[in-house]
Amino acid sequence: MKVLNWLVSGVLISLLIVLAGVLTNNMAYVGKANADDSNKAHHASIVKIERVLAQTEFDVSQKRDLLRKTRIEFYLAEAKQADLRNWTFKRDDLIERAKNILVHHQTQFTATTTEFASI
Repeated sequence: MKVLNWLVSGVLISLLIVLAGVLTNNMAYVGKANADDSNKAHHASIVKIERVLAQTEFDVSQKRDLLRKTRIEFYLAEAKQADLRNWTFKRDDLIERAKNILVHHQTQFTATTTEFASI
């Protein structure tokens, strides 16, 4: 009988937690981006890395270059989302990752530009 009582109590508590999650799903949370935030200008370091990325040449027939470019674009997209949500630490971490990959690509496989001295 005690097992049945514990089982019913567990199911009811689980249902209440799920119901509370469903009902509060549409409420605004801290860090939730709005649709009108997409027009907001991004952080200067994101814009700078995008500019350098546009000037950098990648040989996409090479798997390593394709992977690098894809990872840089992914990190920049995530950094933009973090910037919209005002998550500065996460944004800075993602920008640093993208910058490190870009600098590595520049130093290993192409001529180093003077642009990286200021990144």
